[in-house]
Amino acid sequence: MSELSRRLTRGEREAFAELYDACADRVHHYLAVRLGSYDDASDVLHESFLRLARAHEKFEQVENPIAYVFGVARNEAARHAARREHEKKKRQKRSEQQPSNLLLYEPVGNDLEVGETAEHIARALSELPDAEREVVTLKTYAGLTFREIAELTDVPQGTVATRYRTALARLKRRLSKEQ
Repeated sequence: MSELSRRLTRGEREAFAELYDACADRVHHYLAVRLGSYDDASDVLHESFLRLARAHEKFEQVENPIAYVFGVARNEAARHAARREHEKKKRQKRSEQQPSNLLLYEPVGNDLEVGETAEHIARALSELPDAEREVVTLKTYAGLTFREIAELTDVPQGTVATRYRTALARLKRRLSKEQ
């Protein structure tokens, strides 16, 4: 167990602040991609850290606190998406209009070309199967290893690596067609 995990297990506020500073931006970006909304990602990030703080004793068994945060955030995102889906179905009964969910990405800077590139990547990623898109976002934006992604998603490490390679090949083909 890492020193940070020990401090988190004891419920030290400073340890949670360190953990938040170490990974909140990456987790938020992962959630924004997964949920398609920056606002929802912020809500889920907040809920995830509340859940982590309330169950701080669980850190006693955690080797990699950052990967654990991603796991909690992933579960919170699934709960959030299920609640949203339930709310959406209720609204659809009242009205047949469906809002579109756009996959959002944060381009760095105000450069028009960068924004267009981010838009092309977002569109290409949105067309990937969910399992492949999740592996790419966890690897690329969260910086997790294949082993960590395998543990998080409960999928064999070889399958994770295959999904990643397949997704990159699909993205490459799609993006080369657009140019």
